[in-house]
Amino acid sequence: MLVPFIGYALGRRLIGYVECEGERLTDRLNRSDSVVIREAFVESFEDETVTNMGDGEIDRSILYAVESSGGRGEGARRIHTVRHRLQVQLGPYTALGLLHALPGQMPLPYLHSRGPMIPLSDVTLGFTSRGAMVLKDMETLIVNRDMLDWVRASEDDAAAFPGVRVLTDRA
Repeated sequence: MLVPFIGYALGRRLIGYVECEGERLTDRLNRSDSVVIREAFVESFEDETVTNMGDGEIDRSILYAVESSGGRGEGARRIHTVRHRLQVQLGPYTALGLLHALPGQMPLPYLHSRGPMIPLSDVTLGFTSRGAMVLKDMETLIVNRDMLDWVRASEDDAAAFPGVRVLTDRA
């Protein structure tokens, strides 16, 4: 099954479809270091250029984030989670959304123990396109943990996330 794909890379957005074979887009992105995008276009944030890429394979490491509008996957695989408000900086992108963690689990260590692509829900993504600030609301944004510059979290969570600068309300 082809699901819509909008990937955010440096200075551009990759738009097309990805084959997910019944799995969630997050699972598909975590399963492999690359992904094949079908019927893809590349939109430059510097000018109004849109380039037809056709079908092409891209390395996951160039993606800061991926907008997900596909299904939620199998109902039997869903578990109850608690939502935590989180702000992240990924290169030129800032996202504010909800991180889902298991009840009783601190969200930031949970974020560190998962695959590199982490879904956030109810997200506002901010970035610059054609010299202007763009704010885009979306249902789900899958962020690349390996591209995180910083995370804004409570002081209790700050010490629990090694390798990424954590900002608190005092920072």
